[in-house]
Amino acid sequence: MKSVSTLKAQDWMNAPETKSVMDALGDGNALFVGGCVRNTLLDEPVEDIDIATKLVPEEVVSSLEAANIKAVPTGIEHGTVTAVVEGKPFEITTLRKDVETDGRRATVSFSEDWAEDAKRRDFTMNTMLADMDGQVFDPLGQGLEDLQARRVVFVGEPSERIAEDHLRILRYFRFHALYADGEPDEAALKACREGADKIPSLSKERITQEFFKILSVDAPVSILETMFENNILKEFSFAGYNPEMLTHLCTFQNNYGLVFLASRLLVLAGFAEKNIKAFDGFLLIPKVFKKDIENLIQVLALPNLSEEHAVKVAIYKYGRVPTVQGLMIEIAQDRVMNGYGPKAIEIIQNWDIPNFPISGEDLIKKGASEGPELGRELQRLEDEWIKNGFT
Repeated sequence: MKSVSTLKAQDWMNAPETKSVMDALGDGNALFVGGCVRNTLLDEPVEDIDIATKLVPEEVVSSLEAANIKAVPTGIEHGTVTAVVEGKPFEITTLRKDVETDGRRATVSFSEDWAEDAKRRDFTMNTMLADMDGQVFDPLGQGLEDLQARRVVFVGEPSERIAEDHLRILRYFRFHALYADGEPDEAALKACREGADKIPSLSKERITQEFFKILSVDAPVSILETMFENNILKEFSFAGYNPEMLTHLCTFQNNYGLVFLASRLLVLAGFAEKNIKAFDGFLLIPKVFKKDIENLIQVLALPNLSEEHAVKVAIYKYGRVPTVQGLMIEIAQDRVMNGYGPKAIEIIQNWDIPNFPISGEDLIKKGASEGPELGRELQRLEDEWIKNGFT
């Protein structure tokens, strides 16, 4: 293959762990692929390092073990082995082609053809390869041009790529939100619309992972609107949902460095319990998320979050995270002045939460009897203590 570009020197490429893995696989047998190449060309952070190789999985394992590198057969039937060096994972996948697909899983055969492997990938920007010297290769001759133009383009026919894996519908919208300029490609949108009814056939785990990634982008509102307009997860297009409020919430979260998905879910659901329950039809929402949402609702029910005492009450009763997210929502709703935000956040982050200084034992020593009345008296005293500024 002919090089089409060159990567600047990168810490992730020059790291000893990376070099040890590539050396173990052998010169000419392996190239970096996908996100690490794409993000480096876009001058964006690289989180995961994926490697494509001509070696079959058994050869990958034996080569790694010969170099004293831990080899984990994470998806060996599909050609994937994970190398672990000093706790850092490298996903290594043998070049392959799809023999049979059903939209959820694929039967593959192994290959030694870089272009053939590229043809089975999702988007052209994910087909590019790079070697240890930083030389970039574009096996389909389209990836670099699309990336530079910030176009998210399916490899080949969009409907065929989606038929191979229905999750690519959600991936398309996430990639568009992260990397694209301009409007989505109409051919891609058409294929996504036509395949949208297949999304429920996917596991909840896969849908949840992808949807949460969409919701966590800096500005998810525009891409969510495009999805709803094209009947993608139309069950989430709630009548009570206010896109402008979610836009404001995301802006404030980004400005304060306090991005939190539970509060975005609550706003997306229009604060309606039935809509929150509707998520369960498609998503596996962690119990901790549901508890965060419950606490958020309680925080929002408190009056006067624009006052220091109210903020402290919220922290004491429901914790720092629900309180700060409740504050973000209040600001987004214009119920709290934006200028008050920094002061309130400082209180939330630094206030030493006091312990209620009276126990049931104290009351019994004063002559109280055990039983329900004791609990009610304790609650009355705690309420009075909170009302009096925790004194």
